[in-house]
Amino acid sequence: MSTTPLPSAPAPLGSLPGDASAGLAAYTAAGLGAVAAAALGVMYGMEVPRGGPYVFGAVNDFTGGLFFAASIPAIVQIHRRLTPGPWSRAALGATVTASAGAAASGVLLSLGLIGFAPSTVVSVAGIFTQAAWTMVANHRLAGRPPYPRRLALAGRAVGAGMLVAVPVVGAGLAASDAPALQTALFALGGAVGGAAYLAWPVWLAFAGRRLTGAAAHRRPARGAAATPA
Repeated sequence: MSTTPLPSAPAPLGSLPGDASAGLAAYTAAGLGAVAAAALGVMYGMEVPRGGPYVFGAVNDFTGGLFFAASIPAIVQIHRRLTPGPWSRAALGATVTASAGAAASGVLLSLGLIGFAPSTVVSVAGIFTQAAWTMVANHRLAGRPPYPRRLALAGRAVGAGMLVAVPVVGAGLAASDAPALQTALFALGGAVGGAAYLAWPVWLAFAGRRLTGAAAHRRPARGAAATPA
């Protein structure tokens, strides 16, 4: 008699230690991002027209902060697929730092322990830094198997969408003397940024799926199928 190991799961990202926990964190971030997006929609749909109270606004701030925190392990794990170097390490350090700052800022704002203006600055910095990392990292990984090309293209599009939306909306704020131009800029920036904002948790969910799949590939088979000698 001889034994043949049971086939293991595919390794869609190439398996690395820590994939399982990073995949779980990515799933968690995706769920928190969905809750934050829903709370933001309810806030603008119900609370803003009434002038408050902003209960769902606080929910958005709190879950948004947790989203940034939960996304860090996934960012680190995907970043490990990149070619190491000083610029790569600097980019990762900046992204993790900005994400941690945005996480703390969102939670503190929801608890009334920090003002809206400074919290907004820190949160926008976190969004911009994460978006830049998402776009550049996935661009570099797009043609590098076994990293899934569709995951890379989607991540690049999400990051680029956020990077385009932020300055367009900023230009709209500066165009207060030209109402028609301001409306057009707000519409464009809101459409692009809104699509990227909603797609971000979806991308993280798929990244989590790939990371957990890679972790399953690392685990040895628990049994063996017997075949005649």
